[in-house]
Amino acid sequence: MTVWAAGSVGRAAVRCLRLRGPGTLVASPRGTSPSQSEPPRIRLTLGRTLHLTAAILAGHNKWSKVRHIKGPKDTERSRIFSKLSLSIRLAVKEGGPNPELNSTLANILEVCRSKHMPKSTIETALKMEKNKGIYLLYEGRGPGGSSLLIEALSNSGSKCHSDIKHILNKNGGMIAEGARHSFDKKGVVVVGQEDKEKKVVNLERALELAVEAGAEDVMETEDEEEKNIFKFICDVTSLHQVRKKLDSLGLYSVSCALEFIPNTKVQLADRDLEQAAHLIQALSSHDDVIHVYDNIE
Repeated sequence: MTVWAAGSVGRAAVRCLRLRGPGTLVASPRGTSPSQSEPPRIRLTLGRTLHLTAAILAGHNKWSKVRHIKGPKDTERSRIFSKLSLSIRLAVKEGGPNPELNSTLANILEVCRSKHMPKSTIETALKMEKNKGIYLLYEGRGPGGSSLLIEALSNSGSKCHSDIKHILNKNGGMIAEGARHSFDKKGVVVVGQEDKEKKVVNLERALELAVEAGAEDVMETEDEEEKNIFKFICDVTSLHQVRKKLDSLGLYSVSCALEFIPNTKVQLADRDLEQAAHLIQALSSHDDVIHVYDNIE
């Protein structure tokens, strides 16, 4: 059984700008792969290196469209609240129920409020027994050789493992060692596309602010409600520092958390894309699953 014990809360990047250390802006044209020749470089005076990977706007990327197929609005809303409740329980389990002493919990509660999660639902999750539930991280392979990480919080590890294995096998996947190596644990600050003055922030501006705040990547993507957002990626140890700096620069941060960010991505054929979407939807619908990460481009 391939299960990792770890902790995080938190997904898909379709457009990103990557910071790689002193000196240059690297722009990769559409479709460029790591094995192809080096992209053109533009010297900056900012003292940091930024890498622009294949740029496709969120919502126009084929995987983004397939991945975000949703059911009825009320059902989707209930699913989001269910996953947030699991995240609250995990945060309480790892750091206690006081948000003033548990920054992870404080961040999750902030997300809950932004999603208009009922106060009674939040309180129920907070009052759940601290020792109830086991945190599990499953490694899996999906259609087309894609890598999956499945976070879960379960009262029965053996049943959860059996369920996850069944869902994977039924939908073209499998439990597999090694998927974890396709992801890095990173800090993620989620920012809306309007700043505190209600002005729209474009990708170029987000890039400038990322450099100033000390972030490594900027991803332009969508949240569960299909609203455009930016994800500022940073080292785990600098998460709160980066968020504080972005807020001071006038951005409106929605949340910050630890997530698994893919370090390598795979492109799938249309048939594999559809099967992967059904697989991830089935995994996400399981009551114990908190989040499913993939490395599909």
